Amino acid sequence: MICETMRLVGRTNLKFLVAALACAAVGCSGPYSSPTVSAKNTAVTPRVRVETAKPQTIPEVVTVTGELVAEEHAIVSARIPGRIGEMKVDLGSRVERDDVVALIEPVEYEYRARGAEALVEQTRARLGLKKGGSDDVNPLETASVKQAAAALEEARLNFARISQLHKAGVLSRMEFDKGQATVQQTEARHQEAIEGVLEAQAQLSERRVALAIAKYQLSETFVRAPFRGAVTKRIAAVGEQVTANSPVVSVARLHPVRLRLEVSERYSTRVHMGQRVDVRITGIAPRSGKIVRLSPAIETQNRILAVEAEIPNEDGALRPGSFADGSITVDPNARGLSVPASAVVSFAGVDRIFVVEQDALAERLVKPGRALTDGRVEIVSGLAAGERVVAEANDRLAVGQKVAVFER
Repeated sequence: MICETMRLVGRTNLKFLVAALACAAVGCSGPYSSPTVSAKNTAVTPRVRVETAKPQTIPEVVTVTGELVAEEHAIVSARIPGRIGEMKVDLGSRVERDDVVALIEPVEYEYRARGAEALVEQTRARLGLKKGGSDDVNPLETASVKQAAAALEEARLNFARISQLHKAGVLSRMEFDKGQATVQQTEARHQEAIEGVLEAQAQLSERRVALAIAKYQLSETFVRAPFRGAVTKRIAAVGEQVTANSPVVSVARLHPVRLRLEVSERYSTRVHMGQRVDVRITGIAPRSGKIVRLSPAIETQNRILAVEAEIPNEDGALRPGSFADGSITVDPNARGLSVPASAVVSFAGVDRIFVVEQDALAERLVKPGRALTDGRVEIVSGLAAGERVVAEANDRLAVGQKVAVFER
């Protein structure tokens, strides 16, 4: 029974095998059959836009990485001792020159100023000066000196009469000596009155100085920004007792900023004052400045030249402490070649461009330079002037491929 079954299965498989071979021989069609491939190739010649590589002005630059630093940085300190009554700014606050950044409690200094002013008015009254008038005074015109001068004049007149009567023998020698002594005493009082006025004038000047100091100290209860900039650090706090020269806030001038660069010694002879510097920082629109400071010597340890450029920063986008790439234009009239950035194909660290030679593609291994304006890139080497460059390359192009060319 088993043997009979195996013979039936064998005959069935043999029938299927014969049918399959017959179908393959005559070219069966059906849902599982392979499509017929035409022997005729209908490939289309691609059209490419080209431009002729021509020498053009591409300024030569030296690019180095540097650090942005504030034009000025100051620790704003209290000039007088006292207690902080109010803080007007905090981290990041923008300030103008003389803006108040903190207040020191002023009560004590107000009392000092009032006391000093009262002493000034007291001295002026002693000199007979009217309130609000000038401090200038003639000692001989003061009341005390006039009184002493009148007494002196009277003593001299009396002594003149005594002298005449003494000569006539009417008055004794004692009366004569007494009159002479009276004149000397009144002269001394007159001189003393003049010196008293001069002393009062000196005292008035001294008290004027004391009043000025008191008013100055009162004005210094307002701690002010030394220049336009931004607060980089808040140091003091409300209620804190500070002494003279205690730091309150830190302020930096943000416009312009300095870009400190270290240029290799081999380029040092080509870097000069006033040269243009283009600055690039990720996320910030490029901007340019110029070299304003050069070190007079090469640093011996690392053989570099220290350079400082001044960069406009009115919007405050450039932050001191950031790293930035600075490109120094060492030759504004240099000539070179450039191509559209879309013409460069980069793969595995190799840069190439396609050129058209006799309607077929050839490739050039190139060394790109820096990115230029209008979406172009400098070609340092690998491309010759006059070659026709494919402006928009893609991965479907291949060396030797025939192309149709058009130019714009």
